Amino acid sequence: MRIAYKLAYVGTNFNGFQYQPNVRTVAGELFKAFKSLGIDPKKAKFRCAGRTDAGVHAFGQVIAINVEKPIFPRMFNAHLPDDITVWAWSEVDENFNPRYAKSRTYVYVMPAEGYDISAMRKASKLLLGTHDFSNFTKKFGERRRCIRTIYNVELRLDDGFVVLEIVGNAFTWNMVRCIVSALREVGSGHRSVEWFKNMLNPEKHRERIEPAPAYGLILKDVEYEGVNFEVDEYAWKTLMIRVKEIVDLHGTIYKLFSQFQD
Repeated sequence: MRIAYKLAYVGTNFNGFQYQPNVRTVAGELFKAFKSLGIDPKKAKFRCAGRTDAGVHAFGQVIAINVEKPIFPRMFNAHLPDDITVWAWSEVDENFNPRYAKSRTYVYVMPAEGYDISAMRKASKLLLGTHDFSNFTKKFGERRRCIRTIYNVELRLDDGFVVLEIVGNAFTWNMVRCIVSALREVGSGHRSVEWFKNMLNPEKHRERIEPAPAYGLILKDVEYEGVNFEVDEYAWKTLMIRVKEIVDLHGTIYKLFSQFQD
């Protein structure tokens, strides 16, 4: 049988998702757990929804493997470090490849820093629909189009932070982080909404933009047609405890150092 799993991880602790020898990666830790469970990743046809970059987090990353008998999320977690938690699962078709998703949702969070939120919202709404995102990819300059469709965009203020939530069929390398950099340019007044619109037309306007820092980005969810994930209640409780520990740790550090700000 083939099973898909949802997992969460703190990207700060990893050199990306993809396996690399001699450095710590999410896939590398998963492969160690597979070995403990008697699973060969190649024979199991291991696949993932996407390879997040170094420093990028995930809450709803999806992987799939073939197994002889069901392996519950809590069983995986017994062989994984605390910064990776498998929390849901679903039996899927034997040809299921998590890369081919109906939609992906990313969230980026950044300090508000006096941005013109109205201008940022106007610019963000231009992302809706199908566009060539060649100006918003790490492989800028390559002679190929990066056509993607954005289904929904929401930009909001939340307790001193700007939160961007974006849903699309797929995303190019660094695409969300480059979009954030462009929105910051608009919000700070360095660039106009019209400039942002031109960035979505690379046939007429070509410009490289550096991606925003990785630590502000999380892969929130990946959805599929006809696949319903079952939450492992024990694994979910474990994840919530770990999330609270992260919030408590970084919230305390933030409070400690914020007292020294003018």
